[in-house]
Amino acid sequence: MLLDEEDGVAIQKDSPQKPQITFGKFQNVDMRVARVLAAPLASETGMPSRVITLDLGHLGKRTSIGQFALVAEDELVGKNVVACVNLGTREIGPHRSEALVLGAPHPQGRDDQAQATPLFVADTATPGDQIF
Repeated sequence: MLLDEEDGVAIQKDSPQKPQITFGKFQNVDMRVARVLAAPLASETGMPSRVITLDLGHLGKRTSIGQFALVAEDELVGKNVVACVNLGTREIGPHRSEALVLGAPHPQGRDDQAQATPLFVADTATPGDQIF
């Protein structure tokens, strides 16, 4: 098991299923379509990361700091991703993260990091739309 120092999240390959939750609890998670506007590499984050600027349509713009360093910036910019927008803000190094871009483990990620590939949404989706 790896503890992601930035997020305090336990990352485990072949992890077991988590305990069941109610549908009501799941509905409390606010996931939205977000269009990536910029994604430069971040500095001073502890792990290779990107500062991702997101367009959330009527919800405005937000910043997300995430371990997507193995994905080229030009593969991210202009794409729609899934972002959780109601987790509050977090300080990651000198950066402030206001949303969490969801992802899956990157196949070339190192065991001591939590590098990810973002969950992409069709280009026809509208930024700010709910994910359900």
